[in-house]
Amino acid sequence: MQAQAYSLDQTLKLLQDHGYRMTNPRRTIAETVLDFEQAFSAEDVVRRVDGMDPKVGRATVFRTLDVLAQIGVLDRLHRPDGCHSYVLGQGRDKHYHHLICSSCGVVVPFDGCNVGDLLADLQRSTSFQISNHMLEVFGVCETCQS
Repeated sequence: MQAQAYSLDQTLKLLQDHGYRMTNPRRTIAETVLDFEQAFSAEDVVRRVDGMDPKVGRATVFRTLDVLAQIGVLDRLHRPDGCHSYVLGQGRDKHYHHLICSSCGVVVPFDGCNVGDLLADLQRSTSFQISNHMLEVFGVCETCQS
């Protein structure tokens, strides 16, 4: 199970702090994504939300997922098939690391990527002010290897 960085109340407050109105569809979508225990797609959210409130449109789900990723509630993962998945985020100022199975899509978070020296060198050589990074490692999980 993923560690949940934000409660529903914290998520709703974060949305408001970033200037977003609190609407019933946003609340429903926030409740839905916080219930996922594994990586999920936008389509997974659309299906669940449709079961809760069929009036919430697909476009609203997709826009809200983008907003939740921008403010750090969700991390957006880039899958090998070119689509995106989401996992619960650890905050906008945190970097994240995931192992992603190219076969079944399972996502395993991990700590410690040891890129501090590389980031410092990149800042010096490019004059970028680096605020964040993500590391996604693709491979085949133990289950799919069997």
